[in-house]
Amino acid sequence: MTEPMDLDLDEYEEPRWKSILWILLYSLVCGLLLMAFSLIASIVKFVFSLAALFLIIRFFKRYERWGARGAFIALTVVFYFLSAVIAAFFIYMQQYGPAASG
Repeated sequence: MTEPMDLDLDEYEEPRWKSILWILLYSLVCGLLLMAFSLIASIVKFVFSLAALFLIIRFFKRYERWGARGAFIALTVVFYFLSAVIAAFFIYMQQYGPAASG
């Protein structure tokens, strides 16, 4: 009878830089989707909300570590606020132009 092989699961874990890159990418996309949800007034805004929810569920299935999940949530909030402020500046400049700022 053969003995079961010892599997080292650390071999199959992705490199740390790759995890960080994926966390940043997921957070950026979710932050942008939430920004679009907050700025659009029509019923279409719920498509962005559902897309963000889909990405969040996909991320949580992929990364089960609490540290990765916490970093994802924190970075999503940061990216949401940054993109919302940039979008607000852009909308303000389109409505009032550069002459109104000075």
